[in-house]
Amino acid sequence: MTAQSVLLRFSYFEHDWIEEDIDGPEAGEATLLRVAAEGDWFEVDDVEPDEFDTLDALAERAEQVVVGEWKMPAAAVRVPLDRLRAIIAEGGWTFAAGEFSEFVGNNQDTELLVRLVRDR
Repeated sequence: MTAQSVLLRFSYFEHDWIEEDIDGPEAGEATLLRVAAEGDWFEVDDVEPDEFDTLDALAERAEQVVVGEWKMPAAAVRVPLDRLRAIIAEGGWTFAAGEFSEFVGNNQDTELLVRLVRDR
């Protein structure tokens, strides 16, 4: 049997927020929650994620940063991860690896990157 794999990314696209009028923490929270609710996981061609070998470990790290450090609602992480769990369940995928990267000035947005695999 041949294994099939897919590399998916979820981004909070902070650099796109530059055009929005975000005045204060409440507005930032609302924007983050909107992006989490409306955003999609999309297929990418990128380097292999290697930071986490379980979805739970990836979720824990994302919550440490978004909820613990940024003081944002847990839904900002849970909503996209629940969507990922549905993709995994519906497609017969298995989580193989994941990575979490934080917003860094002009360099990168906050993103979750995962490798999913399944037998064909």
